Amino acid sequence: MMNEIGKNIWVFPDAYLPAKGQPYQTSRGGNHFSHESLCMINLYEKDALVKISFYYEDNDPYENYEHKVEAKRSLHLRLDKLVLPNYGNLKSEVPYSIVVKSNIKIVAQLSRLDTTSNYNSFMTSLGWGTNV
Repeated sequence: MMNEIGKNIWVFPDAYLPAKGQPYQTSRGGNHFSHESLCMINLYEKDALVKISFYYEDNDPYENYEHKVEAKRSLHLRLDKLVLPNYGNLKSEVPYSIVVKSNIKIVAQLSRLDTTSNYNSFMTSLGWGTNV
């Protein structure tokens, strides 16, 4: 039954890193700023090896960034802090899309905190998943 949960490929057509914005303090302390997180959960006994690709409207894509989601763990990969080899940081204030490919089934969603105005906003979206 457990092998029925998740998909091998997840697509997020709407990604956008907002500008850093103003500090947002949570009840746990510390300041948070605008960011996106690619959230993934691996429910299985084996590590998931994911390849993440970023596609832009007017720039060449960055394809096949490799990351591991450990067995029976969740991962919230902060995209504002991600440093891609031979590329650097993802561009902020530019629309892009994300494709995640995993060697085993995972569940993935994209979350965004935007602190660029006096009214912070948070959104999350489950991606489109497939096993093709």
